[in-house]
Amino acid sequence: MARGAQRAARGPPHRPARRAARAFPRLARADPRAARRHRPEAVLHHDIHELVTPLPAFTAGRVALLGDAAHAMTPHLGQGACQALEDAATLAAALAGEPSVGAALARYDAERRPRAQSVARAARQAGRMGQQLSHPLAVALRDTGLRLAPSRATMRAILRHADWTPPSLV
Repeated sequence: MARGAQRAARGPPHRPARRAARAFPRLARADPRAARRHRPEAVLHHDIHELVTPLPAFTAGRVALLGDAAHAMTPHLGQGACQALEDAATLAAALAGEPSVGAALARYDAERRPRAQSVARAARQAGRMGQQLSHPLAVALRDTGLRLAPSRATMRAILRHADWTPPSLV
């Protein structure tokens, strides 16, 4: 591609702040200097995809879905990869402990689907109460509630998704 064509595709080289403000309007409103400090081409943007409607099963015939294929979730709890690892460990234990593939897949589905879908719902809710909450009154209420909540209760709520014991590979 010719140099002029590259420049046209990226926009005028002398107006990166305007391009950043157009690309990230909430950031520009929150901190007007941010658009001048950051080059828009250096800012990473990744769409977030999730399975809003939970799957009725993680298995079909002799096929099992694991990880994002079974329960893609928002990143607000940092549990996506953890859930995939839990899926793999549970499937391995089921395959090692059941007499047939069909029985192993049924066990995997019964053990994993409730927990994985619960974590996905909690991640979605955390996003709604976190970064997606924008009304100033709602943000103030959330922040006040978090400050007033007993730390033990807050930690229990946060860590409940990290409490998992892998199955035995017998």
